[in-house]
Amino acid sequence: MSKVQYNKKQYTLTIPKDLIKLLGWGKNTEVIISKYPEKDVIFIEKINKERGQKK
Repeated sequence: MSKVQYNKKQYTLTIPKDLIKLLGWGKNTEVIISKYPEKDVIFIEKINKERGQKK
């Protein structure tokens, strides 16, 4: 089950652990969340970091 929390400055989206493992994401994975115009569909896309950039 997913959960959304708010703490005055930002929202936190909690995603089930098994889904994170299925997607191959880890603790420091950064994503972009966007919405399909005129529909109730969202996309979550992993941000690929450039080589040589500090983690």
